Amino acid sequence: MSETEYAKSVISVTQPRLWPLVVSLLTQCVLFALSITPSINNAMRFGFMLIGPAIGALLLVVWLLGLSRLPRKQRLAAAAMIAACVTVAAMTVHESVGLSLFLYGVPLTTLAVLAAIVTTKARPQIRLRTLAAFVVPVWAIFPFVRVDGYDGQYLPELSFRGSLTAEERMLAEQSVRSTAPEGIWQPVEEEWPEFRGSQRDGRASFDSGVQDWDASAPTEFWRHPIGPGWSSFIYVSGRLFTQEQRGDVEAVTCYDATTGVLIWMHSDEQRFSDVVSGSGPRATPTYASGRIYAYGSKGILNCLDAATGSVVWQRDLMTEVNAKLPVWGFASSPLVANDLVIVYADGDDNNGLVAYNSDTGEPAWRVTSGGMNFSSAQLVTIDNTPQIIFGDSNGLRAFAPPTGEEIWSFKPTEWRGPNVCQPQMVSSTDFVVPTGDGTGVVRVSVTRDQSGVWQVSERWSNNRMKPSFNDFVFYGGHLYGFDQSILVCLDAETGERRWKGGRYGFGQMLLLESIGQIIVISETGELVLINAAPERLDERARIPAIEGKTWNHPIVVGDRLFIRNGEEMAAFELGSGNDQ
Repeated sequence: MSETEYAKSVISVTQPRLWPLVVSLLTQCVLFALSITPSINNAMRFGFMLIGPAIGALLLVVWLLGLSRLPRKQRLAAAAMIAACVTVAAMTVHESVGLSLFLYGVPLTTLAVLAAIVTTKARPQIRLRTLAAFVVPVWAIFPFVRVDGYDGQYLPELSFRGSLTAEERMLAEQSVRSTAPEGIWQPVEEEWPEFRGSQRDGRASFDSGVQDWDASAPTEFWRHPIGPGWSSFIYVSGRLFTQEQRGDVEAVTCYDATTGVLIWMHSDEQRFSDVVSGSGPRATPTYASGRIYAYGSKGILNCLDAATGSVVWQRDLMTEVNAKLPVWGFASSPLVANDLVIVYADGDDNNGLVAYNSDTGEPAWRVTSGGMNFSSAQLVTIDNTPQIIFGDSNGLRAFAPPTGEEIWSFKPTEWRGPNVCQPQMVSSTDFVVPTGDGTGVVRVSVTRDQSGVWQVSERWSNNRMKPSFNDFVFYGGHLYGFDQSILVCLDAETGERRWKGGRYGFGQMLLLESIGQIIVISETGELVLINAAPERLDERARIPAIEGKTWNHPIVVGDRLFIRNGEEMAAFELGSGNDQ
């Protein structure tokens, strides 16, 4: 064999094998694309998001140590270098970056290794130096960033590690803000007393005339920073109530609706945070008979004097009934019915859905109910019978408000979990409810026969609308809501989809019932005006409103619109409207 032939044979043997790296990278790209695909339910999307880097890491190790055809010393040196980069990054990153280190470090490392090998394919003597030049910068970036949460598509919200968070900026500003005097407050009207309004259906019955934002756009009349949290506002006689995080305390806060100035604040020494949705309370307070009932993210149930914020009574459900902290915190907005306040606890000894005396805080009744749950009990009347509807891992259930006695139960065919959104009544006997987080919806019919036996049946079920934590509304025989991040309209009678369009992220909406218009607050904080028309998506206007990820429900009282997210809150006066 000649020297030339020998050299070629050596090169052919030592040339790195690239196709496993290419397969690994393509696999991770496909799984990442699936994780942000709106048509796939959230559980599967989350699974794809995690599986992609796991497969990528395994394939990278198998390639490097077994399939690469690199010299043994280069393989071991490359493995040691990558391991060192991962170790140093893991020890130095901000605590919020842990998940992102895995999700994005693996595919970026795969890409860097592939680029280094391609670049040095014919020059193995400089391969390790080139590999280091590609890989080290990838891992060197992570210690300098902070993850402030993930959006509805599971994409991280990145900030420079040394910058102040929105919460830190808010706390600095709040320290010099004046507090309005308490004065004498006499609640007269309960305009928006609980989560999504008095019926928990997202309907604003106030008549402000047909909105034309091209001619008369909403006018901002105040804007202030607010602590993180996904609670919404409630409104009672000129006051706004909500929940938010302020450093190490979780706060129930009361603001003047005219100025946005803080009136009072009740604080509990607790802080909940998760890497996806961030910090702060999740549930919305409830007003009833001069009291504010608020359920914290770690299971503290407060009854406060609405005028002053002073504590009437308090229960710590994680301590008292061993309530199990959900992965995203407790999110059950208290329901007040028959002088009882009702929340979901998933505690021991049948303390699933629990009721307390609204005046004294003493336990009234409890029922077994389990599984991860982020929805709230809802009071409806069917066949002249008030009943509390609640969905858990076993399906839909109805309870007698005074006693907690089960009236009926029913598990739809496609029922999954966890429960997040509220049932929407579409007739005197029927309601539509999501079958799970981003899975679909089902229409359920509840009647009582002549012998008094309750009959529950499934009218239709489909995945043409797949709400996650974004509730939907009902108007004119049609449902308007989110198919993940895209707006859709369904015929409530048949479940047939009438149209699909409009990308507003994982936003929220409310219905201006008297004029047949819908206000959407997009995930990025835009206000969108839509006519509730089944023929087509009829978007009338879109305007910027607040900064930051917005998952909180908006409210409308009279001609005033109030919105918030985990960074700021704002109030707008709606256009004067017209009579057309």
